Amino acid sequence: MTATVPPVPAAAVPRLSRNRDFQLLWIGQALSDFGSSMTYIVLPLVLLASGNSTTVAATVGTVSLAVGLVARLPAGYLSDRCDQRALMLGSDLVRLVAVGSLAVYVLLRPVPVALALVTVVVSVAALEVFRPAQSKVIRRIVPTEQLGAALSLNQARAYGADIAAPAAAGLLLALEPSVPLAVDALTFGVSALCVAVVVRAPRRGRGPDGAPSGRDAEAAGPQPVAERFLTRFTAGWRYLAGDRFMRWCVLYGAGLNLAFSALTFALILGVGSRPDGAVAVGTAMSAAAVAGLAGSLLTPYVQRHVSLKATLVAGPATGAVLLAVAWTSGSTIAFVAGFCALCLLIPVISATFGTIMAVAVPEEIYGRVITASGLVAQIVQPCGPLAAGLLLARLSLPTTAAAFAMAFALLAAVPVALPKPPQTSTPAPARSPS
Repeated sequence: MTATVPPVPAAAVPRLSRNRDFQLLWIGQALSDFGSSMTYIVLPLVLLASGNSTTVAATVGTVSLAVGLVARLPAGYLSDRCDQRALMLGSDLVRLVAVGSLAVYVLLRPVPVALALVTVVVSVAALEVFRPAQSKVIRRIVPTEQLGAALSLNQARAYGADIAAPAAAGLLLALEPSVPLAVDALTFGVSALCVAVVVRAPRRGRGPDGAPSGRDAEAAGPQPVAERFLTRFTAGWRYLAGDRFMRWCVLYGAGLNLAFSALTFALILGVGSRPDGAVAVGTAMSAAAVAGLAGSLLTPYVQRHVSLKATLVAGPATGAVLLAVAWTSGSTIAFVAGFCALCLLIPVISATFGTIMAVAVPEEIYGRVITASGLVAQIVQPCGPLAAGLLLARLSLPTTAAAFAMAFALLAAVPVALPKPPQTSTPAPARSPS
């Protein structure tokens, strides 16, 4: 990683803690993540309390995942072609109205499934639009040398929300089912205010798609003929297809996401079915969230002192060793330890890939590239729970651990063929985003 993002003296650039724009965006999104995590927990419970079946409540979760995948590519295109300020503000305000309306309805009467589905669809689609626009803003307001630290802090806020939200959701739900939803809506208002304060002016001399405008356009001379829509829309896919390192990254990520998703549900189903299993699963998931938070915070240190190849090997290799111990000893603790070790190291891997892309991918197609790569890396992830169920239906938990140990061992061997990262592009200097 050091070859891609060279370390610089600490005094060379201001610290992120003094970057007002980044701090405002981080605070707004930390609150938004916290509120959304509560809604993720509360909405299925509200549906059940309204007399709906568990199948209906689970269907809402499935719809959420499906909408996220469908909306991702158009969102990346919009982030590259439109004003990021408008996209981020619009996404926050749409979610404020959607979740706020649901909170009011829950306060007055049992919530219908149709309204819950509409809220989920609108909220998830708006979130997918917000994410790549925010990524482009972060790239612009954070110096290149600090992008790795910025991405790790953004990951950390999500893990922090996952740690704090369940307890808060339970307390607020006991007061009134509409309260956690109202709090979530309020966080979107705060996030919108932070975006409005951070984003002060468009980039000078540039249109919303990054092309010169006004006097700059006259000075630049004749511009190339505008590309067709399909060519522009698929630019991210074509970039991934033409870059061997990026292809390797997304395929490695897809394998890691699938294996980890399956391992998560193997833990829930395999350990949860045992006596006192619910307590063990709850403890394991809490420990995993803490490990993920720690991994996110450790990412800048790892990027400075550990090579990219070693980082990619260490994650799955550590999980493979601990799962092999769980297989040979039959220890549930070793199984949980392997899961937590992966939770510690996967955020490091994710932020490392994200930093490389933020530094190397040209800004004008950055939104489309990150959404295309995210779709490829996550498209097989929903198959993980099914794979875990099939394994546990035929094998004991220790034998299932052996299967996962072999899978992660294979993933640990893949980085041996790691191609050379792409050449660093010239990102825009830190300034106010458009």
